[in-house]
Amino acid sequence: MPLRPALATIHPRGPAPREVRYVTCPHCGSAFDISRKAMSVRCPQCTQYLQFEDMLLRQRMEGELATMGHVALSPPSEMIGRLICGQFTNEGRFEGIAIVYGNIALHGDSLTTGQLTGRSIHITAGATFRGKIRITPNPKAAGKGKRTSLGHSLRPISRKLGNTNRTGLNPSIMQLKS
Repeated sequence: MPLRPALATIHPRGPAPREVRYVTCPHCGSAFDISRKAMSVRCPQCTQYLQFEDMLLRQRMEGELATMGHVALSPPSEMIGRLICGQFTNEGRFEGIAIVYGNIALHGDSLTTGQLTGRSIHITAGATFRGKIRITPNPKAAGKGKRTSLGHSLRPISRKLGNTNRTGLNPSIMQLKS
């Protein structure tokens, strides 16, 4: 019986394309590629530790959240505090300061109050926004002076977001730890 050549010699294939995402270090501003499946990595330029945990919030939370992954608020969720992330999608309620190193998306019946800084913003019909927006190619400049470790210290809260004053900023935000 004659030997058959291996499939690799008949149909040579290279390795499957690796899924990568392009990220920017919030500490030094250097840009590099990482695997889409990576949960954490060290920046090749400044060697700072970066987390890339994607999060979906489904309840009321208060505090600080910092990850270079995608943070999404689902419709019944509310978040009060400071947010630092790679991408932000709001379908619930957000009140506070958000520094986003990628895209910001405000959907449907979402309510967003406070200050947003990011590379781009997409607001769909029905979304409500009260506050300031800063669109910049380098969100790092907005966070100067406040060096934060990338981690999270969220805690559940039982109160609902209340009405805000005419400027759209709630004075209780200033009492949160930053």
